Amino acid sequence: MIKVATWNVNSIRARLNYVLDWLKETKTDVLSMQETKVEDHLFPELEFKNAGYHVYYYGQKAYNGVATCSKEKAVKVIKGWGDDEDDEKRVITVKLPELSIVNVYAPRGGEKGTERHAFKIYFFARLKLFLQENFSPDEPLCVVGDMNVARDEKDVFDPIIWKDRPGFMDEEREAFEDLLSFGLYDLFREKHPDRIQYTWWDIETGAFSQNRGLRIDYILVTKPLLEKAVQVDVDINARKKKKGILPSDHAPVWATFNI
Repeated sequence: MIKVATWNVNSIRARLNYVLDWLKETKTDVLSMQETKVEDHLFPELEFKNAGYHVYYYGQKAYNGVATCSKEKAVKVIKGWGDDEDDEKRVITVKLPELSIVNVYAPRGGEKGTERHAFKIYFFARLKLFLQENFSPDEPLCVVGDMNVARDEKDVFDPIIWKDRPGFMDEEREAFEDLLSFGLYDLFREKHPDRIQYTWWDIETGAFSQNRGLRIDYILVTKPLLEKAVQVDVDINARKKKKGILPSDHAPVWATFNI
């Protein structure tokens, strides 16, 4: 059995102890993190090693950044798209003996007609191309992370309020569905077809206490992993304030596979 999780930690240095405690408590084997917000030479690698994890990171100062820690050593690591194209430090791929993990922090985007909106649509197309160039839907693959898109109305606390806003625009949702056409399954929705469960709640408006959130964090899997999936859920407790530490605005999504 292997336990895989994804979590937008909103600064790994600010929440390092919180994350390490969570890993210990949950016995997670692989954790992909987004918005690490730290340059590579400052990443707290030693702390993860002391906790029993290999860790692979790809970041920059103050913004974006992705990292994946694993109890098993990676066979191969790809940072970005594997070429010189700038991905804004949003993608890292870790190939493990049993499966591959593509860790993604998708752009938030912007209003229609803006450069950031166009980049977000392009990003999903580029991600699909990356998958096509490096993987097959017939192999065990997880694409995980903060995708900054809610798939449908069940994934938004108020679809009317969010209509045409970044995160719930028709073009974004269509681009995300096209990514899934590679051969990926939304594991949470496969296991919980009708359940309303969010993964992100705005901190500034106190949205968590009112459960006014969005489901924008995903574990996407190819069919070989879908067939081996045992459980998938969202750890709401990790979103709650604990020991005076302000949590991330996201909750971890985790899954177990019979591997």
